[in-house]
Amino acid sequence: MKKIVNKLSTLSLSGLLALTLCFSGCKEYLDINYDPNSPAEKNMTNDMLMPAVEMNLATSYGCRLHIIGAYNIQYYAQQFGTPNYISYSQFEVSAGNGSGFYTQLFQRVLGNLNLIKNKAEASGENGVLLQAAVLRAFAYQLLVDAFGEVPYTEAFDVANMTPKYDDGKDIYKGIIQEIDDALAQVKSGDAVTTSFIFPSKSLNDWISFAYAEKLKLLSRYNSYEDVSSQIQAVIESGKLPKNDIQIAGCWANATGQANPFYSEERATWGRVTHNIIANLALVGTLQTATYTDPRLAAWFQPNKDGKFQGSISGTNLSTVDAPYNNTNAWCELELEYDAPIILISRAEIDFFLAEYYARKGDAANAKASYDAAITASFATADADGAAAHLAQYPFPSDPKEWKEKIALEKWKALAGINGFEGYTEARRLNYPQFGSVQAKDMFSGSGALDLSKYVRGKLYTPFQVFNQVGDNTLLARFPYPESSTSRNSNAPEFPGYKKPVFWGNDTKW
Repeated sequence: MKKIVNKLSTLSLSGLLALTLCFSGCKEYLDINYDPNSPAEKNMTNDMLMPAVEMNLATSYGCRLHIIGAYNIQYYAQQFGTPNYISYSQFEVSAGNGSGFYTQLFQRVLGNLNLIKNKAEASGENGVLLQAAVLRAFAYQLLVDAFGEVPYTEAFDVANMTPKYDDGKDIYKGIIQEIDDALAQVKSGDAVTTSFIFPSKSLNDWISFAYAEKLKLLSRYNSYEDVSSQIQAVIESGKLPKNDIQIAGCWANATGQANPFYSEERATWGRVTHNIIANLALVGTLQTATYTDPRLAAWFQPNKDGKFQGSISGTNLSTVDAPYNNTNAWCELELEYDAPIILISRAEIDFFLAEYYARKGDAANAKASYDAAITASFATADADGAAAHLAQYPFPSDPKEWKEKIALEKWKALAGINGFEGYTEARRLNYPQFGSVQAKDMFSGSGALDLSKYVRGKLYTPFQVFNQVGDNTLLARFPYPESSTSRNSNAPEFPGYKKPVFWGNDTKW
């Protein structure tokens, strides 16, 4: 990947990650609420706050949520003999697991965005208000997609220590309206504040980001209620971005300054043990006896024999027989310190467009968008062979096959973008589906491992699966985070691990 150095790289990334609202003196409040009269907050400028927002978003979305999602949608498996993420590979996410990124998103992202919004409103900076609206929508979308319900209408009121949890569909409607309001106010020439996402400080780039985020929100909401006319308006605006929207060009090969996912899993100053390897579901789908998807080499390193070999979910295979009883048998991550964190890729945009046109029965535009999505995915991976892949997996002529084909190719593409997005879209579109073979059909718990039984293009029940999820199903949502429920008497009763969020299990298409 070509390196792009922007002027923000001279700032301390580790310092920005630490820039929070903890100094507000309101530790007794629910973690999302803060004291607006704190003297320290008055000294914060938007040029300081916005990069801090982006760095914390990069960490929560590009690292923790990515890891949890990638294990739960079987992009990743657990390396031989290592323990760190084993529960995720068993489709288990605890209330404690969600607390860290929940707090980071609410306090360090949304809390700082609230400060930015207040400052921008006071000074009449509509361009900055648009930036805040887009990132606020992005953060709330993640929270709804993970938990289903979170505080929204009563959040950030320092007088209310027990804000109610709003329904996910209402939050989606609210943040879509916030984007619309911000777009309506902004005009040509409005200035924007310092940013890692768009270091050139281009208002038009932020407008494109707003339309891309709106497309994602509407496409998911469309699985609950028809909003196709609003999606059409986004398309007809002509303002969707042509390229990936990402945080790039600002990472350095040093502690606290590298891509957060790299720092967590691959850095020499971080973990000595590498926990993440490729999952059999992904590898077994991306390669056949006659074809290997070139993107595999962009995402994973071949094993000691030069082959791409994926392992099974739900175990670290500590009791398996040779040749699988060592770390060199498996494919670890191909990841560099300066890898971009992609917030919305062009491939995702084109897959949403393919879905929109397929739902309408517009075969020509659905095919064109499908082809464009796969081509964009290969470009993001810096991999050749998009045309060959399209020849191998062409858009089907039978409309009954459109949903499965679009969803499965999207699942493949998102493996190289963000695991949480792949997990989210699979919960929404119900593809990939579970096959007839389970991990226990391939491994008894000790001895031989027979990976040849895997059914290509399917998920499988992990060797050991969380008992509140069970066989042949995905974890439908995360439990409400402990960091919120322990302080908020208005937190609702958790509806269960199998209860979909409002857009889940779309059967209307």
